Amino acid sequence: MKKTFRLLCLILVFSLLLAFPVHAADNVEPRGSAFFSSYGTGLYKVSSNSFEIWFDVTANAAVMQEIGVSMIEVYRSADQEHWTKMRTYEMEDYPEMIDENTGSHTGYVTYNYATPGYYYTAYVTFYAKNSTGIGKRFVYTQIIQM
Repeated sequence: MKKTFRLLCLILVFSLLLAFPVHAADNVEPRGSAFFSSYGTGLYKVSSNSFEIWFDVTANAAVMQEIGVSMIEVYRSADQEHWTKMRTYEMEDYPEMIDENTGSHTGYVTYNYATPGYYYTAYVTFYAKNSTGIGKRFVYTQIIQM
């Protein structure tokens, strides 16, 4: 009797497990990109109170209508745990962040307001536009201490 009851319980458990619905992820990030072949960014000290935010991006196509970086946000921290946004650079205000009718773009913007002793990072939005639409990728730079 006990063996039959255990077997019946085991069958019920398996049938319940098989009855749970399975959901696919809503936001699946594609492994490849229709817009970007490669992209990278980094911070480089210029002086005790300034650094450059460099970026380099290459398109998957030979020519894009626009390619580069659409936004850069600079963050500061005293402890590398709590970050404060210090400045935002946007392509409308800094045309050197975007190039037109080309397959790649390299450039930088300079942040001149750094405080010695603090840590800095930047959040960079890579951007490409062609006749099929717009592609974006989001990357944090490494952290540097001024």
